[in-house]
Amino acid sequence: MTRLSCPSCRLRFTVAAAALTTCPDCGRDLEAVTSARAILGYRLFEPGDPRPVPIAAEAALPIDGHPLDPA
Repeated sequence: MTRLSCPSCRLRFTVAAAALTTCPDCGRDLEAVTSARAILGYRLFEPGDPRPVPIAAEAALPIDGHPLDPA
């Protein structure tokens, strides 16, 4: 079984987090680890962790001159 981890944050990820490609904390690429010994002592990332999630604020801004712009 391949596990994913972020050595800079010392986080390890479950198989359920396989869709992740970057670390939610630092944004660096995750590394594949084939041995559990290599990530011994790493904190387990829980998908429900209260971590800040980037929000696409520009998607909510009106576009001047757009046909659906209420202005």
